[in-house]
Amino acid sequence: MNSVRLALVVPGLWFLGGCVVEQGPVTSVQPAPAAEVVVESAPPPMQEEVIVAAPSANHVWVRGYWLWRGTHYVWIAGHWEVPPHREYVWVEPRWERREHGYVFVAGSWIRGTGVTVSAAPAPGVRLNFVAVAPPPVRHEVIVERERPSREHVWIGGYWVWRNGRHEWIAGHWAKPPRPHAVWVEPRWERHREGYVFIEGFWR
Repeated sequence: MNSVRLALVVPGLWFLGGCVVEQGPVTSVQPAPAAEVVVESAPPPMQEEVIVAAPSANHVWVRGYWLWRGTHYVWIAGHWEVPPHREYVWVEPRWERREHGYVFVAGSWIRGTGVTVSAAPAPGVRLNFVAVAPPPVRHEVIVERERPSREHVWIGGYWVWRNGRHEWIAGHWAKPPRPHAVWVEPRWERHREGYVFIEGFWR
């Protein structure tokens, strides 16, 4: 079984074991209607995903899945996502066997009466423990005149684990997604099995 190791979600495409791996998209409450596509060949087995800890207790793990891209299957990597409403639950996408082949049924958020949304990863997903401690945080010089606007805030740099080593992500100015939003910095937590990276998020 192939393994997808996610230390930080980075825009773009990943290539792994001859398969294309794409970053997980932001899902909607109800998927847009699409023409039904019948694929003769069955989708490959589910990928085993290694993820970082949830950014917050409100996040839910949206497991990765296979998607058909015209001539081949593409793996859409799993990601953490906040439900559109607290009472909503995620219905995973799936492939259904039909008379002439396989048909993809998109996932969606639905109102789950009496169902508690859990932030726990799905079976087969485990935390990505790193044995090597991250280096000390680098000293960064913040140039106030380079601030794009008064609304922008400084997002400090941090270390991530990538390609077998720690890599520094430089700080930058960012505009909050909504008024009064506060940036919770990413951090590394020490566990018995090693170090786990907790992604930053807007609260």
